[in-house]
Amino acid sequence: MKVFNILSVLAALATVVNALPTETCAQQSECISFDIKKMDSDACGIGGDCVVEICMFVSGTSGNCIKGGTDTFSHMCMQSDASGCPAWKEDGAPALGEGDSTTCTASGEGYGTVTFDGKCSGNDVLMCQEGKPGDTLYWILKDGGSTIEEDVTYDLPYTVAGETEDCSNTVRCFNGEYNCGENDNKAQQARERTWSFTIPEGDGSSCDVCAPGTPPGDEPPTDETPTDTPPTGTPPTDEPPTDEPPTGTPPTDEPPTDTPPTGTPPTGSPPTDEPPISTPPLTPEDPEEPAVAAPTSENESTPTPGSNGDPHFKTWNGEHFEFHGQCDLVLAKDADFAEGLGLDIQIRTKLVRYWSYIKRAAIRIGEDILEIEGSVDEQNPVYWINFEHQREDAKTIGGFPLNIIASTGRFRKHHFEIDLSSKYPGVKIAVSTMKEFIKVDFVGATEEAFGNVVGILGEFKTGKTLGRDQATEVHDFNQLGNEWQVQPMDHMLFHDVSDPQFPKRCVLPEDPQGQRRRRLEESSVTVEDAEKACSTLADELSRKDCVYDIIATQDMDMVGAF
Repeated sequence: MKVFNILSVLAALATVVNALPTETCAQQSECISFDIKKMDSDACGIGGDCVVEICMFVSGTSGNCIKGGTDTFSHMCMQSDASGCPAWKEDGAPALGEGDSTTCTASGEGYGTVTFDGKCSGNDVLMCQEGKPGDTLYWILKDGGSTIEEDVTYDLPYTVAGETEDCSNTVRCFNGEYNCGENDNKAQQARERTWSFTIPEGDGSSCDVCAPGTPPGDEPPTDETPTDTPPTGTPPTDEPPTDEPPTGTPPTDEPPTDTPPTGTPPTGSPPTDEPPISTPPLTPEDPEEPAVAAPTSENESTPTPGSNGDPHFKTWNGEHFEFHGQCDLVLAKDADFAEGLGLDIQIRTKLVRYWSYIKRAAIRIGEDILEIEGSVDEQNPVYWINFEHQREDAKTIGGFPLNIIASTGRFRKHHFEIDLSSKYPGVKIAVSTMKEFIKVDFVGATEEAFGNVVGILGEFKTGKTLGRDQATEVHDFNQLGNEWQVQPMDHMLFHDVSDPQFPKRCVLPEDPQGQRRRRLEESSVTVEDAEKACSTLADELSRKDCVYDIIATQDMDMVGAF
């Protein structure tokens, strides 16, 4: 195999308390799951007609994993370099990390950088690497000090592109051969469990990565050597953690709330008796949506592309659509922006019963990241620059001037403006917050500046909402949201991790029609009042979005989010 530079990816978590170590293969098997996704390109030079990405998800709260939500794994690593490509030593052995770490890293660069290649939250880690059918890839998970010799196999299920499939594969777990690091540390090798996964070859005529098999539990795993603890036969699951994250690890965001508070945006209280709620967003013809007065010629204008509120998206040619899922989304990205500086804009949405809102936005230009969070604090904007909270000395992002204006106007909005005029005259990226709601606008957008961007806003020239292959036009906006959910290859920009993270898909609302109907019936704010408040907005669809947001939140001030 091709020899790569031995810069292997470490995904490690600080040890807090090892009260419940998962020392053996059997114990670890309850904490892991796998996902395979077909890749559109072969950036690693793997070769062949089928290149896939395979991710191991390690979760202390999955299934029967004994870690729970208050304990962390000692450390882990995988056989991949900073680009997610397979890494091998000159003697042909897999290169599995270059030493232990006390921070959550998965790119060789450290947690909190733009090259971060994993997702860590408490004791949840996603480690992804690329290969082709027939390749065997390796991960190491170490927890506790058991040196019992093991070499066992498990028939574990896995998903394809995050979807539930009847797929299973024989996965091997052993110790005593490899360790996380360059040196052959025999003592460490005895404690570290190596997991290997051979990518299914399908029928040889297509990229069929789903290998049908018997789910674990029907047949016991084949143990060549006895272990401390027998496997339970229950496959690991991808349930999100429910406990508070341990000290020293990135926090997670709360699960979707049940009922939005009256008069103010949601604050993320835990769900109650109603399940999280999946149907497409309302269309303009939906009879359940309040009607909006027709526009007049005096107040019509072309809307600025971007996203705002509950969340309403405007494509590059001004068309509106809604996506009400909860997850991290790629709003726009262009690796060649500004002659190679690169641009990434991601948003984080929060689900509240039948609707959601944008609670955070993160913008990367070059090596700088600006992250902004909506807040009820009317005096002080909440933001991070390069993961440093409320940093006041930063005047530029990627070399472009940054202007922060706190608490302006009737609605006490905070404004962040990145002026791109030095490269693209008259063009700006503007982010504003109104209470907990975030709005992102591309002011004066030109083809020169944004002609090559991809993301949920679609193609610049046509406004078509395209999938990641940049060929398939996606008309189902729930599907579009899942298509542009942030994945490891996108390098998450936020300073902490929120549930869900890929391969778990965006959380979608259920039964929005019934919920909307009940909200309208219970509303203390009339449609007429909302229409009057929104009547000053420039275009018809913005007025429609505004009316809907006021009815959903029961807050007349929501007009300030537009």
